[in-house]
Amino acid sequence: MVVTTLLSANAANAQSLDYTYHAQNDAPKVRMEWGFGAGVSYTGMQHVSTNIVELNPRMGLGAHFDMAVCFGRNFAIETEICYEGASIKAATPMTSHKIKTTTIDIPLLLSLRMANSRIRVNAGPLFTVMSRAEYTEGGELMFYGPTYPTWNVAAGIGIGITRNMLLEARYILGLKDSVNQFGGVEFSTRAYRITAGITLLF
Repeated sequence: MVVTTLLSANAANAQSLDYTYHAQNDAPKVRMEWGFGAGVSYTGMQHVSTNIVELNPRMGLGAHFDMAVCFGRNFAIETEICYEGASIKAATPMTSHKIKTTTIDIPLLLSLRMANSRIRVNAGPLFTVMSRAEYTEGGELMFYGPTYPTWNVAAGIGIGITRNMLLEARYILGLKDSVNQFGGVEFSTRAYRITAGITLLF
């Protein structure tokens, strides 16, 4: 009786292992991954061509929708639609205003995934499809100009805290200067961004 029970248990265990093996091997090597998230961002000025205008960026908020094509367990191509709203405190000796900025980005990133996708490192180009900055002066809407160029590069890291939740940080650098104007002064800037947020995967 004991021998029969042990043999039955071993057979069931072997069958379970065999099923797991085939399930893993039958899993699709190419699959889609989706997600959405939110976070904060900080814009810094790497270069400002004038000393007359003082720029002090503020923290911003953003949201994004993610899509990825995963090739096996270790590689993926990721893209996102990212919306961000922030502000910049701009001042000259004559005037001072809060500039509201709105940005829509679409990155295209190569992602390396390690430790069963718990650690993700990604990098690639980022396209800014809209960069709008404006302020109000004397009841009139004034345009500051784009805060980011069309072409940027991005690099980041993500750490999975659960199976469906990812903490991410990213650095974004513009590849060329933007032409801006404030307080009657025209100048060029080159900005960078540091973002951090949380993404829900499904």
